[in-house]
Amino acid sequence: MKQSLGLLEVSGLALAISCADVMAKAASITLVGLEKTNGSGWTVIKIIGDVASVQAAISTGVSFAEHRDGLVAHKVISRPGDGILSHSVIEKSEPTPEPTPAVAHEEMFVDPAAPEAPQDAELISCNLCLDPACPRQKGEPRSLCLHSGKRGEA
Repeated sequence: MKQSLGLLEVSGLALAISCADVMAKAASITLVGLEKTNGSGWTVIKIIGDVASVQAAISTGVSFAEHRDGLVAHKVISRPGDGILSHSVIEKSEPTPEPTPAVAHEEMFVDPAAPEAPQDAELISCNLCLDPACPRQKGEPRSLCLHSGKRGEA
């Protein structure tokens, strides 16, 4: 099924977010993004989906924006050319950084006199105690951890 591109330009970010919400609820579309345009606080809402869904979503967004006196322009491009959709969907955003692993509370206060954990290539299965002998797998209940009853003890 061919994709369709829908553009709705409104005045103000709050109205743009509200219109995007209404459009997403009205039809099965994918919100590509909100883009601030030059001057007057105008914002363009970009959506993609099949032709009928995009037309229904844009007409819903147009009526919503007109009711709030914030409509600037709207356009539906049914079955755009090969290069049009790929250029309009590409965002100019920075790549998202990889999430850093959370540090366990016990690891924050390490006793300098305590021996360090072995740095072998052992497979650590429990992300709570980091003990290779622990039978608990990541995602299982905490009660399965070998050290579950020993929390907070010195």
